[in-house]
Amino acid sequence: MRVERLRGLQAPGAWFWLALAVGAALRVYLIGWTEGTFDVAIKHHHGNQILKLGLVGWYQALEIANHPPLMGRFFAALTALSEATGIPFRILMRAPFSLLDLGTACLLWRLMIGSPWRWVLIVACWLHPLSILFSSYHGNTDSAVAFFALLATLLVSRSRPALAGVALGVGLWVKLPVLVAAPVLLAAVPDWSGRGRFVASAAGVAVVGYLPVLFQEPVLLLTRILGYEGTRVEMPSGVVVWGIMNAIGLKGSALADALAAANTWVCWLPILLYAWLRRGAFGPRELAISVAGAYLILYGFTSHWAWQYLAWSIPFWLCLGWRFAAATVLILGSYVYGAYALMTGSALLQGRWDFVSHAPWPLHLDVLRDASVALCFGSAVILIGQALLRETMWRRATSEDQQ
Repeated sequence: MRVERLRGLQAPGAWFWLALAVGAALRVYLIGWTEGTFDVAIKHHHGNQILKLGLVGWYQALEIANHPPLMGRFFAALTALSEATGIPFRILMRAPFSLLDLGTACLLWRLMIGSPWRWVLIVACWLHPLSILFSSYHGNTDSAVAFFALLATLLVSRSRPALAGVALGVGLWVKLPVLVAAPVLLAAVPDWSGRGRFVASAAGVAVVGYLPVLFQEPVLLLTRILGYEGTRVEMPSGVVVWGIMNAIGLKGSALADALAAANTWVCWLPILLYAWLRRGAFGPRELAISVAGAYLILYGFTSHWAWQYLAWSIPFWLCLGWRFAAATVLILGSYVYGAYALMTGSALLQGRWDFVSHAPWPLHLDVLRDASVALCFGSAVILIGQALLRETMWRRATSEDQQ
């Protein structure tokens, strides 16, 4: 009887449409009746500055201008539209990314077309609390990273490397972290001709999105965007919101400082190693696991982090199995929601975001933070270990065949 009930989830029945309605209602509430994080105000400020100074003037005047030119134009357009219509900027900023969530869920359905649970995957992606929070409450562009990384993954799985490169290049118009998926996707393309098309199309499309600022102020543009390594978010009270060194009690140690100083290499070297080890993973689910692993390595190893970075890989987590997906809801979802509720002073996220004079950091949030870091770091280590084991077994089998 239980199996029969589960089989009912293999087709879009009433449960499916109800889930879509619930997800839509939660997004409408957050967009319309909450203010979002401080990122909303920052993006509004960016828009105002670009309207006054122009794109180049914006990069020249603000060190925090670390978004690609297209996103600068987007912020300015939303600011102008808000002034012309009276619609609050916070609504205009978050609504497009809420709609994009549905597109991301549909891409996941397309990627997993051979799975009988693909309708469940749409719902799981659409109702994931972090998907909802980051697209409809937070007020940044990070949700788009998942969309373009997933689109590129889908196209690689369909043996369309040139189009996959286009998807990745367009993703770079929005935010650079889509590049985290590039090594594992490149390694999954089986021939050098396809890899060349992937790289060439990604680079060509990306460059187009950075014109004409790239010609006018190339050094400044690259410094603002490529030179941005993220931030180490720390409360005024000294509480660090992420990091494996903090989780194991080594915050402030010489080792922690050294790892933070070499953060780029600490993250990228294991990602590149993992991509090479996963080079034989060609199936849709295997590709999704590869991308999930790349982002989990970043989350587990980095010293520079902010909550919304988790938005980059949410749909890929669902391909790691229901246990891991459930853990992300219970642990990561509880941590981020708890932190946001603390910052606003409201379980409904109704208050104004206050990063400075918030309530004291409670013990349960410390536990959830460290559990979240442990989940990402431990999962990354396990995935690297599994890839190493598979490589070892493959080499052993190859050696035995040759003998």
